[in-house]
Amino acid sequence: MKRILLSTCVALACAAHAATPHTSTEGKLKDGTPYRIDMPQHWNGAVLIGLDYASRPPGPDADALLAEGYALAGTTRQISGWAIHRAAANAVETLDLVEARYGRAALPIEFGQSQGGHTAAVSVQAYPQRWRGALVQCGGLSGAIGQWQGKLDGLFVAKALLAPDSSLPVTGIPDDWQTTALPAWTAMLAQAEKTPAGRARIALAARVAQLPAWSIPANAEPAPDDPQARARGLADSLVRGLVRQALGSRNQIEKLSGGNISANAGVDYGALLAAADADGLVRGLYRDAGLSLDADLATLAKTPRLTADPKALAYFATGTFDGDIAMPVLTMTGIGDAISPTAAQQAYQDAVDSAGKGELLRQTYTHSAGHCGFTPAETVAGVHALVTRIKSGRWPDTSAPGMTALARATGLGEARFIPYAPPTFLRPYTACTLQATLKSAGLQPFALPGQTLPHCPAP
Repeated sequence: MKRILLSTCVALACAAHAATPHTSTEGKLKDGTPYRIDMPQHWNGAVLIGLDYASRPPGPDADALLAEGYALAGTTRQISGWAIHRAAANAVETLDLVEARYGRAALPIEFGQSQGGHTAAVSVQAYPQRWRGALVQCGGLSGAIGQWQGKLDGLFVAKALLAPDSSLPVTGIPDDWQTTALPAWTAMLAQAEKTPAGRARIALAARVAQLPAWSIPANAEPAPDDPQARARGLADSLVRGLVRQALGSRNQIEKLSGGNISANAGVDYGALLAAADADGLVRGLYRDAGLSLDADLATLAKTPRLTADPKALAYFATGTFDGDIAMPVLTMTGIGDAISPTAAQQAYQDAVDSAGKGELLRQTYTHSAGHCGFTPAETVAGVHALVTRIKSGRWPDTSAPGMTALARATGLGEARFIPYAPPTFLRPYTACTLQATLKSAGLQPFALPGQTLPHCPAP
């Protein structure tokens, strides 16, 4: 189906960008996944392709990019879901459709948010010959396995300390989780939030999971010297952020892979807390609540642990990052994101640096709460910075002032870039760990034909 659309001009974009005529093509890929291709009348040769693009109408950022000559295209997660290797393959199939209809793309770029950001990072690793760069926004860059170990910790600690004798699931999520597990978890945590002891234990679980103390955009950022406000913010991140995703997405992951991909055998939660709670917030909350933190850490040490299913790990092999990127990658993350916490960015940076590819990566941060709440100016600035690097071979100024200047130049409104150094990710899962685990189990990592698997560099 092909139709001519006139992109709308909204809010501050109107002043700088007139409505842009473009051709929109919609259809379905071979596996039934919907796709959409938006092609401007005067194409500059660059195409941005991402998961979820076909799920929504173009916004002000898309309008602005179309006005500059960028083609935009993408798919949905309707079929692939958490099968990220399939989503990455769908992005390449969409690129093939763009090039079959309009000719070779000079600058094919992977571009996505959230699971789309994770897919973009997987796609440029799995198909390095097809892409020239990637803009990854709020993606799970500690990898499919690493990020779910971090999320496991939050629920594991909360259950062990707040409802140890309950049947609340941490793994093995039932298909009816929305009507069973989610209400049960929500009710338990709501009850815990009513007492100082419960709030202290929720804060411990949230801190170990490296969640932010500010994740709801409508709320003011807690002051550093207000421990109770910070505790409420940590509860927001765990109770109103992590839990629903940890149940719904894990249910899907377990069905796709046939098992559990998360483990905490041998994890010292006292050591994790010491690293995550350097300012002593949790210890202070425990003291104020009249609780013994040492006693709770002893309880955690005695709580039976979980192991991962090697077959499930093999299924998610393509989602483990080896850092050996072959093209420029720019990441963008809000500091108050409870779904994609900033520590995950450090894990990706570490992998890239270890592979000797640090010059190809730049990471940026915005002073924002919520998951993927970027402004049009911030998104377009990210595209401009990445394209400058691809074309010139040199990064523009990607510091907070540099990105702010790029964003303001778009005329699209607010920019909130800030200097920020993410904390060290506490639960890394590397390509070398994966390789050793699968070798021990006598298993091969799974990938679709034509996909490059992550590799462990020789010592």
